[in-house]
Amino acid sequence: MNNQTTNNNLNEKLKTLKEIIAAQEKVCIAFSGGVDSTLLLKVATDTAGVEVLPILANGAMMPRSEFEEALEIAQSMGLEARVIEANIFLVPQFAKNGQDRCYHCKKFLFEQIQKAALDAGFSTILDGSNLDDEKDYRPGIRALGELGILSPLKMAQLTKDDIRNLSAHYRLKTAKKPAMACLATRIPTNSPITPQALQMVEAGEEILKSLELKQYRLRLINNLGKIECVPEDFDTILRNRNILTTKLKKIGFDSVALDLSGYQQGKMNVNDI
Repeated sequence: MNNQTTNNNLNEKLKTLKEIIAAQEKVCIAFSGGVDSTLLLKVATDTAGVEVLPILANGAMMPRSEFEEALEIAQSMGLEARVIEANIFLVPQFAKNGQDRCYHCKKFLFEQIQKAALDAGFSTILDGSNLDDEKDYRPGIRALGELGILSPLKMAQLTKDDIRNLSAHYRLKTAKKPAMACLATRIPTNSPITPQALQMVEAGEEILKSLELKQYRLRLINNLGKIECVPEDFDTILRNRNILTTKLKKIGFDSVALDLSGYQQGKMNVNDI
């Protein structure tokens, strides 16, 4: 496929995305400041005649730095995100961390978002799920369907690469941002999730973030900190191994390891520990 064909295909997808959003008069966007929801928010705000409200769920599952960055991104688009405080530990199935954790977590969060949206006079809620999400184990998608949440990026057949390309086109700062996910995904299925565990992971990943890695995760397995990154960043990790080990042990990790198989999306999903 040549570049012209690729560009035409992407332009068609963008046109479809705009049409999906334009069909609504008012939309609430479940916003996280990630690559997907930032593009969705940008296209929505640029769509004439559509009133847009970003809603940001703040809780233990989201790093503080990501929360603050999301607020700044919304402000850069002339919007003020409505923040809801979501105590995810009110959901017993979240702390138990069974195979359906993501479903219960997502349903709880979007029920809170839905209530806040309705209180503000918005009945249509959009989320940033994309076409590639269907390739991974995502039980939370079922919750979105049950609550009637629309996923315009997926409906427009946009893949993650498409979204990054469009983000670059719009000059969004998130175009090359590493993929993020709920902090709970760093803990193996059936290992209980505690506030302390999430705090350890968050603090540890802030250290990795400072190294400007292309993509990374810090998995918490018992008290082992297992670093996953793309192979191109192995040298960076090894060059900084002494200071990384020292800092991570101060946080509470007993030992630190580098996964030589590299970063793999969904690696902590069911039957893959």
